[in-house]
Amino acid sequence: MAQFGSGNGRDSSIKPMVKKSILKGLPVLLGLTTWMSCQPASLGSSTPLSASVLSEEYERSSAAVRSKYDGKEIIVRGHAATTPAMPRTADDQGSVVLEENESKPSRQVACWFSRDQAGQFSRVKGGQYITVKGIFNGEAGADLKFCKLVKIE
Repeated sequence: MAQFGSGNGRDSSIKPMVKKSILKGLPVLLGLTTWMSCQPASLGSSTPLSASVLSEEYERSSAAVRSKYDGKEIIVRGHAATTPAMPRTADDQGSVVLEENESKPSRQVACWFSRDQAGQFSRVKGGQYITVKGIFNGEAGADLKFCKLVKIE
């Protein structure tokens, strides 16, 4: 039988090989972790969340909603009572507020979009239900960043 190493049962050349293997796999692991953290919150589901449900959940426990959605792409459906505010300069952002179309004031979700998306959002006339896709950011309320218009009803 062949004998490896120094005969003491340990091979000093194995440790550097293991270390190199781990270091080579580290970028792959980090890339996979980053990719997974940017996945949609409703991976595999295209059913939109209601703007009122999302904002009510946020009001009950912002910490719970943030741990569930912060930094994740979600799809939200709500009533745009007014036309969106369009970006005025190249660095500015536009916004539209989503809520439920009810007689009593409801909680709202703010949807922020870039100048690149302004053409799509200019089709929203107000008084319509719309569906948007954006990255949830719960720092200052139930907000969606980098919104894209999915559908106007």
